[in-house]
Amino acid sequence: MSDPERPDRSSLLAELVEELAAHTPSDMLRAMRRWPRGPLSLVHLNVLIALSDAGPLPMRALAETLDVSQASTTGIVDRMEQRGLVERRRDDEDRRVIRVGLSAAGTQLVEALSTERRERLGRLLDLMTDDELDAFARGVRAMRRAREQFLAAEEEAAR
Repeated sequence: MSDPERPDRSSLLAELVEELAAHTPSDMLRAMRRWPRGPLSLVHLNVLIALSDAGPLPMRALAETLDVSQASTTGIVDRMEQRGLVERRRDDEDRRVIRVGLSAAGTQLVEALSTERRERLGRLLDLMTDDELDAFARGVRAMRRAREQFLAAEEEAAR
């Protein structure tokens, strides 16, 4: 027997999708304009994340990761290098290959963004009651398990 106070599953799913998607791209862009060292473009953020995750990449691989031409990547890297966020280095094994990696300032910026994000999430969560926090924690753990299952199924289907 269903609880008359509880919304049906499809309504609940729709409500949750709306809640989770409420943070719009324009909200993210506004937040990026307030980040340290002036405005940070979405493409620069993508470069920072890619290099933080993979380490130094050859220009060609970075271009593929960003899904832009190598010429565009060169311009992006030029601007980021001028801001001190990335460095170009010749590959130790093949001197013809140029690798792009985070500079100390780029690494520091990625760490600062992560720290700021965690601090803001902490302040946000602090506004919730203990019961809300408990329910949210259970929901987040369930979401992580579902995401892992979903990704495993997608990976299996791709084989």
